[in-house]
Amino acid sequence: ENRPEVWKLPLRDRVVPDQVRPAPRAGYLVPAEHAAWVGDKLAQHGIRFQRLSAGRDALAVQAFRASAVQHDARSTEGRVRTRLTGAWAPETRALPAGSLFVPIAQPLARLLMHLLEPDAPDSLAAWGRFDNAFEQKEFMEPYVAEQIAREQLAASPALRDEFQARLRDDPAFAASAEQRLDFFFRRAPSWDERYRLYPV
Repeated sequence: ENRPEVWKLPLRDRVVPDQVRPAPRAGYLVPAEHAAWVGDKLAQHGIRFQRLSAGRDALAVQAFRASAVQHDARSTEGRVRTRLTGAWAPETRALPAGSLFVPIAQPLARLLMHLLEPDAPDSLAAWGRFDNAFEQKEFMEPYVAEQIAREQLAASPALRDEFQARLRDDPAFAASAEQRLDFFFRRAPSWDERYRLYPV
């Protein structure tokens, strides 16, 4: 134990990421309903942002919609971690006054992306801070959905053709009454079009 030893270890001087994301062109927009607590988190980390004094009715943005949401079975540090799978796509959104604009052109841009990219492993979304956006709140009883389905099929030949094609081409859909009724519920006026929409 007193004799010196020479150990040869591999040099690991490169970090290889599991995932790579392009930075947003201008920055991130945080809607007014989340501005207070997100602003506090950004300020704690020294990230610059601007509070918008005027809202915008129709703003062309890239929005992330989750196609799958998975919650850990156990909590970690008092929170249930969330893993999101989805994609960014162009959408038009209203942005109320009091919302935040967080520019990407700042020294802490990488940290900003770690906090606000929805599928980043240590993001605010991963720590469950936006889980409300990924929970379905509206439901439709089957007897109501059946009536709406009849009305939609009678009113739209294109929808009837789409439904028939799905029945023909998707055996799991054809076998599941729940999936068939959900097909019509998602096209009903009461459907929440913001379901699984990441709010940043």
